[in-house]
Amino acid sequence: MRKKLFIIVLLLFPLSVFAHDSNITSKCEIRINNKSYKEILDDDFKTYKSFKKNQKLKINCSENINSIYIKYNEKSTTGKINNKQKIGENKYLHELIKSNNKSQSLNIKYDDNYQISDIYVFNSDDYPEWVENWKTLKKADLMLFSTHSDDEHLWFAGLLPTYVDRGYNIQVVYFTNHYDDKKRYHELLEGLWAVGIKYYPVMSHMPDKWSTTLKGAIKNLKKAGYSIDDAITFNVKQIRKYKPLVVVTHDEKGEYGHGQHKLCSKTVKIAVKKAFDNTYNKKSYNKYGKWKIKKLYIHLYKKNKIKLNIDKPLKSFDNKTGYEVSKIGFSKHKSQYDGFKDWLNGENNEYTKATQITDYSPVQYGLYYSSVGKDKKKNDMFENIGK
Repeated sequence: MRKKLFIIVLLLFPLSVFAHDSNITSKCEIRINNKSYKEILDDDFKTYKSFKKNQKLKINCSENINSIYIKYNEKSTTGKINNKQKIGENKYLHELIKSNNKSQSLNIKYDDNYQISDIYVFNSDDYPEWVENWKTLKKADLMLFSTHSDDEHLWFAGLLPTYVDRGYNIQVVYFTNHYDDKKRYHELLEGLWAVGIKYYPVMSHMPDKWSTTLKGAIKNLKKAGYSIDDAITFNVKQIRKYKPLVVVTHDEKGEYGHGQHKLCSKTVKIAVKKAFDNTYNKKSYNKYGKWKIKKLYIHLYKKNKIKLNIDKPLKSFDNKTGYEVSKIGFSKHKSQYDGFKDWLNGENNEYTKATQITDYSPVQYGLYYSSVGKDKKKNDMFENIGK
């Protein structure tokens, strides 16, 4: 019977999933409530299965289990492995769990109802590159405020991998969420991981809503039950909590005119000043204290211009350029890809360098605020800061 189940599991998975020696999923029985479910074994986050909290997840393998990798559908759920090891406490949608007890079987009991999209089992720490081993950042060197998931690879193309390659700790903060479109949350994580981000992102509770003006974005915010001060307060909290040296955000004109991009830019500019004001939002001040950043850069800002070199080969990305790595990151956003691929890649996929992008160029920024003086070299956001 067990041999038949192994064959069934193997057939359920694409062969590419098993291309890595440490992946022993095909050598395991993965059952919930004593049943096997193809939805959690098809390597496709768009499919999932819902379970009650009393339905235990049981894994039995022919080799010792080193770790399991679970992609939840909507949100992670807390629970315990073998009634001892706690899981889900970090609230990572994609969670890599290293087993404390190296054995050929384990049981998971969740504290609440749960949904699983995919599950994988490994026998060592030698993971395939697509396995996301997220961490929580305590203090950031650079903080990027991106309005939507995918903006970080488009208007800020090359930024993240370039500074990852130089060893900076980066916290990405999203001004809106995509809770109504679950696949975008998965794409977000896969895209960030592809460009070298290892620290779990932050998302606000403010919904995504199209507008062409700042007034329209504020109006949409109010319709959703939020005020502009709620947005500023959210931004201030992130700055105080992660204490970044450099903050980066959108073009004041919203790149191609998106009202939420404009609103994100406006509220970040205000939040940078408010974060150092001990009279503003006592709740976050009492918890994190005040924080004065070193610099704020705004995409396409006309004053104090700098030009980033994101066409430079990066050692930590097999000599791909920052631009090339961001193109890979954006390719993970399959639901959004057709809408912006021509802008990023060229209409005929002819772009090989970021400097070929002339509209809303991802290499152009301006220094909006600095507490460490003006840039002279004008090609590095950490000029006058170091590291």
